[in-house]
Amino acid sequence: MRKLWISLLTTVLLLGGCFPTNEKAEEEKEQKGTTPVQDYVGQGFSFVDGDKSAERVEKHEEEIKQEAINYMKTTYKTDVKVNNVVPARNAAVVMVECEEPIQFHTSVIVSLVLNKDDVGSARSDEGELEKAIVGGLYAKAYKEEFEHLDAFAEKLAKENDLLGMREEAIDKTASVGYAEKYYFIAIAASYYPNVYNAYIENPAIPVDELRNLFLKDDPSNEKMEIAMEFYSKENKLPKQKVADDLAEEIRQETGLPKGNYVVTLYKNLIVNRVGLPDGENVDVEEIIK
Repeated sequence: MRKLWISLLTTVLLLGGCFPTNEKAEEEKEQKGTTPVQDYVGQGFSFVDGDKSAERVEKHEEEIKQEAINYMKTTYKTDVKVNNVVPARNAAVVMVECEEPIQFHTSVIVSLVLNKDDVGSARSDEGELEKAIVGGLYAKAYKEEFEHLDAFAEKLAKENDLLGMREEAIDKTASVGYAEKYYFIAIAASYYPNVYNAYIENPAIPVDELRNLFLKDDPSNEKMEIAMEFYSKENKLPKQKVADDLAEEIRQETGLPKGNYVVTLYKNLIVNRVGLPDGENVDVEEIIK
């Protein structure tokens, strides 16, 4: 599932690069380095050729934010707040969060007009916003089940001395849709046309109707995937047995959201510039709930 996250991010824009400020050397060090997951809050997160547009992005930051907000409202009938604005190649990537009527994290790309000191239009990568919306709708439709998953994941982490991503890091770097400390929903919105279209027609769609539409689009819950991710407290890979034990507990637990679960364990370090784990991982086969 982590490979899926990387793929989704890189299709929005190529990751990497750096962007200068008055403390360029320090920022470059942050971007090239790693940070323990418990300390990572998005420092050094960057996109290719961001250094070439950093000054313009800073100058027009408020316009860029508003362009992203307007794009989400006009195109997807959804209000968002801006968590981060990151310079990129002839553009800015705006990391946004929706809190009501559903919850999700995603990104909007706002272009910079070539050869002009002006802000261009906003866009998103194909399917990214739709995916985020459907994931948020699933969490809304099964609120109690996801609250149980939150508490259960926290229990698993404490029992096994594991960690999750900090909320600040999710806010500033994540564009995967519905994401929490220990997991995120990974889906293709094309599998849920009735759910998505119903939201666009009525963002205040009732929970009961949402549940019926999810069952209509995916009667066996085979297409809904929940990626659970845990990090070691030290920079060493947990043993495979830990992942296997976690998977078995998930298999036995009742009251969780339905779907295919994937459990992945990582070392402690996050690569600053991409906001993703550094090094190897251990995982288990999908668990169908």
